[in-house]
Amino acid sequence: MRMGGGMRKNCHVYELFFLAACCLCFFGCGLEEYYVLEAPFRIYNTPNADTTYDNKYFDFVTNETGNSSISTSFDFLGTAVYYKIYNRYESIGSVTSALSSANNSTEYSAAATLLRDKYKYRELGTASGTTTPLIASTGADRRIYIRLTNYQTDPRYQAKIIVGYTGSSVAAGTWIPKREGNRNSFDFGRTSLDPDTNKLPVEGDDDYNYSSSGFSSAYPNTYFVDMYALSVGHDTTRTMYYSKVLHLGTVAIKAGETDN
Repeated sequence: MRMGGGMRKNCHVYELFFLAACCLCFFGCGLEEYYVLEAPFRIYNTPNADTTYDNKYFDFVTNETGNSSISTSFDFLGTAVYYKIYNRYESIGSVTSALSSANNSTEYSAAATLLRDKYKYRELGTASGTTTPLIASTGADRRIYIRLTNYQTDPRYQAKIIVGYTGSSVAAGTWIPKREGNRNSFDFGRTSLDPDTNKLPVEGDDDYNYSSSGFSSAYPNTYFVDMYALSVGHDTTRTMYYSKVLHLGTVAIKAGETDN
């Protein structure tokens, strides 16, 4: 009896081990691989609502080396730049806070999801057309300079995107920045000079967060462009992955002034 009972116990133990192994194989084999992208993190100039014309530019570095060897089954595409136009400065604060909190989430794409799906930020366009992402990966980190508006005719303060910025804004731009759709500029104060290109944002524009409360009392007739950068890639099934987001800053554009 003792021997028989011991054999039955051993059989039960083997059955449990076999069942556990089967479950591990069944469920383990079905797990999808998840990829984590490293976000851009080096930033040299962060404009805000009170920044003067000479510093109204965004200046950051892509994080391509940090994403160059994620996996042979993953394609790191590059760095996307997203923006949103606001007519009320106070509206930006809650968005900034929410995205900052989402960046601390264990879900790496949480902030990107909020940025794109909830707050409807749009990818920055260029006069040459929109590429997704804006800065295609080459495997090397590069410094990026973005100025949205023109100030007089000084080559240092012209609207341009410089990929591979070395510290001199006199350098020729890689592209000229445009709003979503690649036609309209950010020169809201130059509307009378070119009404077809320098159009003011209007309620209903996809890239515009319109507040019925009107312009901020401290910033009359002034729009604000808020900007973010993030890393982008996809796996073999074309499932998109996004990194945490980097806040590049906010520039004020006075519609009552020709030069910004």
